[in-house]
Amino acid sequence: MLSPARLGSRVLASWLVRPLFGLVLSVVCLILLSRTGITREGITTSLEHGNPMVLLPAVVLYFGGLFVRSVRWGFLLPGRRLPPWLLFRTLVIGFMVNDLLPLRLGELARMVLLARHASTPIGVSFASIVVERVMDGLALIALLGLGMALLGRGDWLVQMTIASMFFLGLTAILLVAALAPRLARALAAIVTRPLPPRFRDPIRRLVDGTLDGLRPITNPLVGLTVLALSLLAWGVEAAMYVVIMAGFNVPDPLAAGPFGAAVANLATLIPSSPGYVGTFDLALQRVLTDVFSVASDTATSATLVIHLTFIVPVVLLGLYFLWREDLPLAQLARRPLALQKAVAGR
Repeated sequence: MLSPARLGSRVLASWLVRPLFGLVLSVVCLILLSRTGITREGITTSLEHGNPMVLLPAVVLYFGGLFVRSVRWGFLLPGRRLPPWLLFRTLVIGFMVNDLLPLRLGELARMVLLARHASTPIGVSFASIVVERVMDGLALIALLGLGMALLGRGDWLVQMTIASMFFLGLTAILLVAALAPRLARALAAIVTRPLPPRFRDPIRRLVDGTLDGLRPITNPLVGLTVLALSLLAWGVEAAMYVVIMAGFNVPDPLAAGPFGAAVANLATLIPSSPGYVGTFDLALQRVLTDVFSVASDTATSATLVIHLTFIVPVVLLGLYFLWREDLPLAQLARRPLALQKAVAGR
């Protein structure tokens, strides 16, 4: 059995290695992006020829998608009729933190804020976020299928099938855990048995809260509603891609929008620096150049504008909301300590 000191050192090492690995991967992606034949003059020309009037409807569409996500989140919090505005504000802060801090600390920010304002157990919030991610994956696969159908090509069918199997497998695991909580608790007890009580007990409390939070998906109506809202949210966000791509005269933007949104956002599952710099950009730029035959400079310019459109407005609004919360951003960077205290109920 690991001693508490050795266990703590391993946990600390993992928290240090993960952001470093993500940063290195982002740098590698940016290097690969720079070697696709782009030039500073070409990007400048593409930006000058782009239509800036598309930015306003693009931002409106993006925040519209966020509002749909906040409504979806409400269905995943059992028996807690929380006002959509509270969920929207919390969601914006979470997205802002993810864009500025490593390790997806925005998810922790959402859990901490719901615990503060609505006394929502950390496990319940954690379960809702896990379900969100799985539903997002299924919705992105649907977007990829839509883009392929509109494009009339099936050369991404193998990748779509593999990704579909992955997210369907995660969905099955969540359903089994929700429908057989005793089995899930027994497995958690076996896994955590070698740990010292100071680690084992908080983890088991988190597991108990998570299983409680998974109850909504056992209701078929709730599950289908959440899936429908996921499809709607990503459909609205894909419309943002369509609008911006149309502003850059990308061929067939109705197909390029959902196709690019799906591939680029699936790429953000790979560890990267805050704001998904590099992984998002390389994936979207390659889709535009390789699948839709867009010139490298134009594809890079459209990618840059899309990335900034869903980062800058949400960061500015999120910082304003966080200032109103009187919660310093640096405090959320202390993830291990904050999460340990939250799980322990302190």
